[in-house]
Amino acid sequence: MPPMATTCDGLPIWPLRLMAACLVVIIASYGLLIFFGQADIRPGPLTTTLMLLPAMIMLPGLWRGHYKTMVWAALFALFYLLVSSTDAWTESADRGWHLMIAAAATVGFLIAWWHSIRRRRHLKAQVRRGRLTTQEPSTPKDLR
Repeated sequence: MPPMATTCDGLPIWPLRLMAACLVVIIASYGLLIFFGQADIRPGPLTTTLMLLPAMIMLPGLWRGHYKTMVWAALFALFYLLVSSTDAWTESADRGWHLMIAAAATVGFLIAWWHSIRRRRHLKAQVRRGRLTTQEPSTPKDLR
């Protein structure tokens, strides 16, 4: 069995890749909503592309396992959750699409939250074992 892929911190990379998959589901759902949506008023291709541009930009960083990208992706997952739940509440014609987007955004955010907790515990354990050094904030010297 091949070794499990890990991030630079030594944690498994599968949560970040699952989050990338959630963003792919969000992107695909909005793309399909443009062509197969039944609502009278829905965003056009340009508006949808601009809304999904951050998700598309974050996919490579998530796939490589960058922690800062995951934090930003979690914030945008909350944005997509807000937009999709509002659209699902106001427009009943495409409610299924918006609920699917809301579910993918919720799973993505919860995975990021869980991974952040694990990362923080992992780093604290490394500090306790002495494998990781903490940097004290630099203080300016008195110029008297």
